[in-house]
Amino acid sequence: MNNLNSKTVIDFMVENIEAAEVFQKYGINYSNNSNCNIPLKNLCQRHHLQYDEIIKELNSLKGKVPYLKNYNVWDLDLLTNFLVEIDHPFKKDNILFVEKLANKILEIHGKQLFEVEELVLLIHKISAEIQHHISIEEKTLFPYILFLNSPEKCPDKLVDKKPFLNEILNTLEEQHKNFNSIWNQIKQHTNHYQLYADVDNNFKLLLYKLKQFEEKLYNHLHIENNILFPKALELEKNYLQS
Repeated sequence: MNNLNSKTVIDFMVENIEAAEVFQKYGINYSNNSNCNIPLKNLCQRHHLQYDEIIKELNSLKGKVPYLKNYNVWDLDLLTNFLVEIDHPFKKDNILFVEKLANKILEIHGKQLFEVEELVLLIHKISAEIQHHISIEEKTLFPYILFLNSPEKCPDKLVDKKPFLNEILNTLEEQHKNFNSIWNQIKQHTNHYQLYADVDNNFKLLLYKLKQFEEKLYNHLHIENNILFPKALELEKNYLQS
């Protein structure tokens, strides 16, 4: 895209996922937010952000897109397998660890610190949502995308030539929005990962793991919403027309 003034948050993220650090610094949601679909310049004006300074920082990232993070140029077989073999296991292992740690904190401090119970409920809620989401992707969506990307590898596989992706992607994108909503509640409930950080090491570790998980989660949502899903829809369109 040649016109810098018309580039959106999504455009910058697709070009270079390292832009996430800049957007996080200025409190700009880059994973699943309607603000991402308007020009960054307009977004900055709306929220009274320094557009020229943000562009300067984004420009400093040019030429610093390692292949291992340049998800937009990956073949969809590689991208899908990355999500299944690396990204999903991280999500499942870490959210289960966070759940266990939160339960431990609730047992120790629940009676004295009233905010803990609500925080634990939010963590259980996001954990259940994420695990259900992963199950849908790995059992239904990703096998279909792999077929669309390389149908010649499955000559004996019969797949009806009828639209399939729109409905399931709409469901998954709604789940993504729900992830954002629940996680925003977690951030607010922990005062942006500062709540009771001085109580004990368990709380410090929980807040650290929550902050780490947020970054990984938002990167995951960006990869799916802005790279994988649009490319899968294009593959399906070509398959249905072939």
